[in-house]
This record gives sequence, structure tokens and C-alpha cells, in this order.
Amino acid sequence: MEDTTRLKPWEEACGTLRSVVEDYPYLTLDFGKFRVVFGSDEASAIKNQLTEELIGKRISILRTDLPDKPALVRELAGGDGV
Repeated sequence: MEDTTRLKPWEEACGTLRSVVEDYPYLTLDFGKFRVVFGSDEASAIKNQLTEELIGKRISILRTDLPDKPALVRELAGGDGV
């Protein structure tokens, strides 16, 4: 069973990104064992950072409390920890 969660400010999720599902006004990132859901405010900022190239790769997503950057996405190198 997959857990679905919303990140709190300055909370981070790491894992292999399986898919990105848009269901207005939500954006769901599927990491296989868990899913992270973002509301409309964060969704538009995150969509701009996610590319097709990140599907199947290990990424980290950090929710912030910054109005102009509500979430930060980065690709993790193979040796990075969780």
C-alpha cells in the first residue's frame, strides 16, 4: 500500500520518481512506495522544475516557505543518501 502525504515547510522527500500526475488543482509525484501531493500554489512552481528526463531518476524535493520558490527539486547522484 502506498502512502500519500503533503510535505510541511522545510520537509524533504527523496526517491526514484516513477510518475507525475496532474489532477487540477493538485500535482502528485509518485515515488513507488509513497506519493507526495502538492496544491495549486506549489504545483505550478514544481511543474517548471520537473522534466521528462527526471522520470526514473532519484530526486529530492524540498518544500519551502518562500513565496517565490515554494518547492525545490534536484536530481540526486547515485551515491547520495536519503
